[in-house]
Amino acid sequence: MVEYPLTGERAGGASWRRLLDWYGLETCYTDGCGVAREAPRDSVLAALRALGAPIESDADIDTAAVATIRAEWELLVPPVLVAWDGRFRAAIRHPVSNSDSRCHCRLVLEDGTERHWTPSLDRAPVGAASAMDGTTRAATQVSAPWTVPDGYHRLIVEVGGRSAEAEVIAAPTVSFGAVRHDVGLFLPLYALQSARSWGVGDLSDLQRLLEWLPSTGARVSSMLPILAADYGGDPCDPSPYLPVSRLFWNELFVDPRRVPEFRACEAARDLIASDRFRRRIAALQAAPLIDYAGAAAAKREVLETLGHWLFRQPGRRARELEDWVRRHPLAERYAAFRAARDADRYDHAEGVSPRQYHLYAQWVADQQVEQAAARARQVGDGLYLDFPLGVHPDGFDVSHKPALFASGISTGAPADELFPGGQNWGTPPPHPAANRRDGYRYLRASLARQMSVAGMLRIDHVMGVHRLFWIPRGATAADGLYVRYPADEVYALLCLESWRHRTRLVGENLGTVPAYVNEAMARHRLRPLHVAQFNIKRQTGQLLAPAGPGAIASLNTHDTPTFAGFLGGADIDERLGRGDLDADTAARARSRRQRERAALECLPGVDPQGGSILQQVLRACLTALAQGDAALVLVNLEDLWLEPHAQNVPGTGPERNNWRQRARHRLETVMQMPEVTETLRRLVAARPAPDPGQCPETRHHERDGPHGR
Repeated sequence: MVEYPLTGERAGGASWRRLLDWYGLETCYTDGCGVAREAPRDSVLAALRALGAPIESDADIDTAAVATIRAEWELLVPPVLVAWDGRFRAAIRHPVSNSDSRCHCRLVLEDGTERHWTPSLDRAPVGAASAMDGTTRAATQVSAPWTVPDGYHRLIVEVGGRSAEAEVIAAPTVSFGAVRHDVGLFLPLYALQSARSWGVGDLSDLQRLLEWLPSTGARVSSMLPILAADYGGDPCDPSPYLPVSRLFWNELFVDPRRVPEFRACEAARDLIASDRFRRRIAALQAAPLIDYAGAAAAKREVLETLGHWLFRQPGRRARELEDWVRRHPLAERYAAFRAARDADRYDHAEGVSPRQYHLYAQWVADQQVEQAAARARQVGDGLYLDFPLGVHPDGFDVSHKPALFASGISTGAPADELFPGGQNWGTPPPHPAANRRDGYRYLRASLARQMSVAGMLRIDHVMGVHRLFWIPRGATAADGLYVRYPADEVYALLCLESWRHRTRLVGENLGTVPAYVNEAMARHRLRPLHVAQFNIKRQTGQLLAPAGPGAIASLNTHDTPTFAGFLGGADIDERLGRGDLDADTAARARSRRQRERAALECLPGVDPQGGSILQQVLRACLTALAQGDAALVLVNLEDLWLEPHAQNVPGTGPERNNWRQRARHRLETVMQMPEVTETLRRLVAARPAPDPGQCPETRHHERDGPHGR
């Protein structure tokens, strides 16, 4: 038994360690360059304050430690509990006395039914005990006498006249879907241009890509996040990883001509047929880079005209919009938030307010995303979407639920070989305790929004399930520290939601990732990434390290050089240009890259007399991936015509024009290019035959019932 309170401890003593442990702070860590780091005291104190610790300086350490101990032992049950595969246990903290041994537990299931039991605390196993304020308290382990069905339930515990509630997440241990051997295509939706696009790819372009997909044998279409964004800033930041919300879609990708109102709205048809509008679209199409603000304004003009027409019609479509708003209670708040931000930016159409515009735009965006998802399921395994780690600090989600985000803190990453100064991503981290108290309702809603249309969902920076790198306001990445999160609880809702929506999960586990992250991913069946650029193993005689079973294998990602750019050393030139490499180090890196390229040119199937060496090496590398055990080989569409320029170079500013590059070829051309269609068909033919014993629709622990699927 531990006796408290702790008093008289100096900074760095037991009280300090108690605070760091209670709030989950890792102040000492090894960065990506192998250097041992310790966060400055000011950064640690700032993180503690952001987490709610009653501490301003070292003088408050003892009293803050006592307060955390008292808060822990006065908590009858934790705010969130996990029942893996229906097995439920809870630690109930209570005073130790005969009069307080009576306990009543009531579990209110998702469907409203209730289950009751009365465990005896004096007979149950005691996990821990403490003495505080003259009272001995125990943490007693209590189990449910039956299997808990899958779902989100509410536990009410009553002991000695006190009661408390907890959210119970009952989930399968593993996420949905067994291993397949598929081929997929990757291209950001904004880059998918066609002759009909208005300067940026849209959901009609995606539909056409999906209709072409079966002719290649590929079954998956992958893209970057398509969540709500705001292009009115100066400068405009078009990063898809800074959405204003993870609950709503980006109306930039709507094709107004496919909205049902368009056929009946003469004003909208006249608008896009006008010389003024045609010149506007021609300028957007001819611009060397995507003009997000210009494209958004053009689409808004048409959508406002369509919305104005609809709001004057009392027919079926107007009733459908009203029904949609009722089913999406946050839509009104979101529309009001966006309207307030738009007040001084746009001239809106007569008869439709900014709030009405955003309601209408979200409704039609929702419909077109669902149509694309339905088509993707018809032709293959559905859309492969990307769930970003964070949201814009001034966006709707932070404004709507500010307590769920740590104030004055930004997420990022410590130094590594690619970024010697570390990274600051500018997104506020989730507040771990606040999200637990909220029962993860915001995260659940955000994931459900994505999984409702995704056949596969990539969890960006999956290490964030376990810990995030916090950088206090005014500090640099070199002054950051790690904060731990209750990973089991997040994995539980990931697994539960993946089964409910039949969505396979992928974890972005690149960079400096502790071994326990990959172990947890394997335990819960989140597919890891295998990027060939990071797995050239010449020193072991194995040119391309094979991807493990179930992995998502690719040559590169949106954050790395393209295949042609990598072999040409584009990343080395970038790092030299921004001062991350000196001339000697860059020269050694180029020499190593040339040796790697020479080795790749010796892969089976590469014939020095057989045409373009680079094209042959590309096919040989993709074939090596396809012949392995990866669940999916994801092909960057731009690699198939040897695009040298990457979509994004992390760590660079607006001058790099990240996220603004259209595909070099229009979709109409791409679908006729032999180097595209033939390569994809070869890869599909090279994939191993599916294991007949692996059925993606079967649970390892089948407990389907009123709350299972």
